[in-house]
Amino acid sequence: MSRTGTRLWKVVELTTSGADAARVNLSIFGRGQLAHWLRGGPSDRARYVDMHARSKDAPLFGAAVGGSTVLAAATYGWWLVSLPVLAAVVMGLGMTWHTRTDRPEVVGAVTFALLELDIAISVLLTGGGSSPLLALMLIPVFTQAVCFPPQVTLVWTVLCGLLSITVIYAAERLPQAPDAPAHLQTTCLVALLSCLALAARYLADADVHSRDEAVIDPLTGLFNRKALQSHFSDARARAQVTGAAVAVVMCDLDHFKTVNDVHGHELGDAVLRQLAQRLLASVRATDFVYRMGGEEFLVLMPGHDSHAAARAAERLRCDVASDPVAGLAITISAGVASACGEDINFSVMTRAADAALYTAKRAGRDRVHTAPATP
Repeated sequence: MSRTGTRLWKVVELTTSGADAARVNLSIFGRGQLAHWLRGGPSDRARYVDMHARSKDAPLFGAAVGGSTVLAAATYGWWLVSLPVLAAVVMGLGMTWHTRTDRPEVVGAVTFALLELDIAISVLLTGGGSSPLLALMLIPVFTQAVCFPPQVTLVWTVLCGLLSITVIYAAERLPQAPDAPAHLQTTCLVALLSCLALAARYLADADVHSRDEAVIDPLTGLFNRKALQSHFSDARARAQVTGAAVAVVMCDLDHFKTVNDVHGHELGDAVLRQLAQRLLASVRATDFVYRMGGEEFLVLMPGHDSHAAARAAERLRCDVASDPVAGLAITISAGVASACGEDINFSVMTRAADAALYTAKRAGRDRVHTAPATP
């Protein structure tokens, strides 16, 4: 067996004993609680959507890490090539699954974690603390930092720091690796700096975009209607590239006037605030929730056709009705409209969703109605 093969076998022996413990630790997170923690508030969700929209450049990060690792294989053994190949598969599956799940933020976090682990194994096989690939472990840290809320970044940074320390000390138990040639060290440094520059450009672009367009409703913390049209335009542009659908769900709180008349406007405001949080907790990280005014809300759902959007709207309705909101039994009615390609039109779809909402109201409230498909 080659020297790198021996080191790889040692890695398996060192990590297998901790696999069961890792599974137990992961099980303490409920799927819903983990997704909610990863999403953060409305502005965090907006940043996640914005960064996901820029993911067409994500392969550049993979190319920087993968190219450095392939180059390192010439020094440390060709077994090393299997790791960037595995990372490419993980990234491809992650990007595909991300568009098909109701918990894209969980898929994104798992993908980042697997890529970080892949790089850590590469570092372990190439000398640990003396490895030229060690600096590449920073790349998943700052790339996820531009997507997730600050508390996620903090926890992720601590965990990656502990992983780096573990790798450095674990490498001492493996056969000594050869010294890295100067050209390999230079390549890894250039790869790191290039990824840093690309992430910084993402943040700068997102900051300008946010200052210009993200208008927050002061009562609920949601985006208001001023931000809706520009976000819709972004979703439409992405959908026309990918061929996906875009859906809007118009929601209205049933009998809200009675809430204000009987319980007062202060409790009515509390209902609206808690309802906003209930809606946010019930949708995907890539969906936007807006307060349109009064007790009317709109959910923008990129990638959802009418059937998927109707299921999501029904889940919203059930989540609101299942528990009291600010101590009151509250229900909502919802209207759904969806379109693909050239039929994705802001005015047409919002009018259709609004008409479907009023159909649901006339049918007795506390229900979802889907607008007819665009001819």
